[in-house]
Amino acid sequence: MRRIIVVLSDTHGGSRYGLCSPDARLTDDDRGEYAPTLTIGQRWLWDAYTAAIDGVLALAGKSRVDVVHNGDVCQGTRYPDGLMTTRLADHLAIAAANMAPWFTHKGVKSLTLVSGTGAHDFGEGSAEEAVACMLGRNVQMVSHPLLDVDGLSVDVAHHGPHTGIRAWTEGNVARLYLLDRLMRDDPPADVYVRSHRHDYVRVTLHGRYGTADLLVTPSWQLPGSYVRQVTQSASAVVCGLVALEVVDGRLAGVHPFTDKVDLRRRVTL
Repeated sequence: MRRIIVVLSDTHGGSRYGLCSPDARLTDDDRGEYAPTLTIGQRWLWDAYTAAIDGVLALAGKSRVDVVHNGDVCQGTRYPDGLMTTRLADHLAIAAANMAPWFTHKGVKSLTLVSGTGAHDFGEGSAEEAVACMLGRNVQMVSHPLLDVDGLSVDVAHHGPHTGIRAWTEGNVARLYLLDRLMRDDPPADVYVRSHRHDYVRVTLHGRYGTADLLVTPSWQLPGSYVRQVTQSASAVVCGLVALEVVDGRLAGVHPFTDKVDLRRRVTL
């Protein structure tokens, strides 16, 4: 038996730097219902997102697909910089519209929404819970799921290790985090998925405490002023999602669908 588990995160619906479906419908007192105007960056994100979905479906073929969104489905209004709208209902509408394309394909059987950061999910996973209710059938919200995929255990939670602050240390912190999970968890999972860092890394450990993989998923949000500050003016950003290929209860492949965009603008003097 072959299955595909898709993991994505940090879509930040409601941010003008985040993912936004052109099919979303927002509301205000002056315009009534209206379609959002996407920025150039959001159009790029949406094109990359739909291409990634097509890539996953091509990989899956006739195999079952299950989707996991690992936190920060909305932007929230705690940090007003870069908001498309201050209405929480609009953030939820965008978040739901962002996930809707998966359900146009009959091979996609479920969506699991995981709670993210309180500043973005209206506290205690409220945004993810509301979006799950909006999308309805075959959609669930779980704060910290331990998935059983034909015997393969996948531990999914939003917050986790840094991917590394230097190119030559990439994955070091994640590797130590994974070792700690193998030593502490009883029993440890086969695969750990974490997010929040808006970057992608995969590490694998084999040793006396067991064998496991750790994935930190990239985001679907381009950096605003705060992110540029905390990343010390990173020159590029990675956006995308990851597909886990599970065959007969074993991890047969990890397939990242990512795009890297240069944030710099060439200026000729």
